[in-house]
Amino acid sequence: MSSNNATRAALAVASGLALGLAFPKFDFGLLAWVALVPLFYVIEGESMRRVFGWAYLQGFAANVVELYWIPIPLHDFADVPMKFAIFPMLALAAIVAVNTAVAIWAGELVARRMRIPAVVTMPVAWTALEWFRTYVPASFPWNLLGYAAYRNLELIQFAEFTGVYGVSALIVFFNAVVYVVIFRRGAYRLQTVSLSVLTAMMIALVAFGAWRISNLKDAPATGSFKVAMVQGNIPQSLKWDPKFLPQSYGVYQDETADAAKRGADVVVWPEAAAAFLFQPDDQYPVELAGDAAYRTALLTLAKDQHEPILFGAPALARVDGRLGFYNRAYLVSANGQGEVDAHYDKIELVPFGEYVPARAILGFFVNKIVSGFGDLIPGSEQTLFDLKGAKLGILICYESIFPDLTRREVNEGADVLVNITNDAWYGESSAPYQVLAMAALRSVETKVPMVRVANTGISALIEPSGLITNRTPLFKRGTEIVDVSWRPVRTLYTMVGDLFAETCFALTLIGLIMAWRWPRPAAVEAVQSRRVATNGRPRRSHA
Repeated sequence: MSSNNATRAALAVASGLALGLAFPKFDFGLLAWVALVPLFYVIEGESMRRVFGWAYLQGFAANVVELYWIPIPLHDFADVPMKFAIFPMLALAAIVAVNTAVAIWAGELVARRMRIPAVVTMPVAWTALEWFRTYVPASFPWNLLGYAAYRNLELIQFAEFTGVYGVSALIVFFNAVVYVVIFRRGAYRLQTVSLSVLTAMMIALVAFGAWRISNLKDAPATGSFKVAMVQGNIPQSLKWDPKFLPQSYGVYQDETADAAKRGADVVVWPEAAAAFLFQPDDQYPVELAGDAAYRTALLTLAKDQHEPILFGAPALARVDGRLGFYNRAYLVSANGQGEVDAHYDKIELVPFGEYVPARAILGFFVNKIVSGFGDLIPGSEQTLFDLKGAKLGILICYESIFPDLTRREVNEGADVLVNITNDAWYGESSAPYQVLAMAALRSVETKVPMVRVANTGISALIEPSGLITNRTPLFKRGTEIVDVSWRPVRTLYTMVGDLFAETCFALTLIGLIMAWRWPRPAAVEAVQSRRVATNGRPRRSHA
């Protein structure tokens, strides 16, 4: 590798590392606003093949930092030696890095061949690929760029129009303008206009955000109730051990009784807190008599404590003649002997955690990480729970990272979001912090509060502004009681969904087609003239 290429490689890796450090739990969020500047320097004047390669290297480095926690559950719960557990993480980082490479490549190609400034094409192409990765099979929209700004509350309020994708586009635009201005790329007019537009946008967005947060605080509440967030802190290594079930159930029983004494209106347990099969009715085969007994005990607990309980539990399922399991949330009331009011089956399952994508092909080579139940069956319907005059939209674990899934629940009438989860797999790594940050943007987009209850943490109440309050520490047992109020606010994002991101995707496709079929003559001539530069390398004229 020549010294020039070595320098470019180092800058691309540095760009990726800086971007990875912008996310929790490192939380150097300001790095996101300049992390792409070295990459823009690296790709300038390079062939399109090299542009793709340098961007891929940057994306790979970023994802290694963001996903370093993946070997932890493999090592701790699947007995994979750490020296081997690292390979699935590297493989996933390599796959996700393709999105970065395609986004930068597409933005650069359209900029060059259509003579459109990259300060315009890069944010659009980046947003297009973020939207695409949210919906491809085995989708993994983890740590979209906009999540790095989750603590900048005033700045991110405009996500109620664009979703998190708009925040991502803003960050890319900021990076592009910084590059153009600092390195004096393009015409002087481009530098001044882009900097002026960026400055005006930042001022306007912060002003709007400050007004919006104040407006949300002053708006009269439609209703409120007290929620007990029970963090059981049950070790994952013992959770599904039948011998430990009496002890784990006893933890939630005691915490529920204490919450009732403290005046809670509803008690929420985490995902799969009931570590037994809970069926909507009491029809159990003889071999599951023990599970039936725990079902009766839970209903009796709700009746005796006069408290509705919202909890997670696995359930048997039969779909198309195939026996399987649901990852399910239940709401039981204190009526009668305790009644099952509603249930919701998790729709977005975790790839390789709760099912193996393309099992006919990949199943021969891999097994799922989670032990105990085999492949889960996804739910098909978003069910709202009625409680104390509010409609609750339920998100189970990983579902909180899908913007449109949450949006549809709110569009159907959800007043409060409840996210039950079990992050015990990840130890004290960055994963629980990253999921919490992503969940916060769901409230910003919809202006609906979220109650997040985790087995080992982090449990928290997320305000409609995205402010995270009442957060609990990791690996501490206890119950936090929070006051939750809701307001009759519906955002543009709730109504129109991913229109902004879909528009960016369409514009990127159109731009690529036009750049391929009808490049502007001036652009072709410019490329040809640059190729005669010293050592065959183009002159720098990146816009």
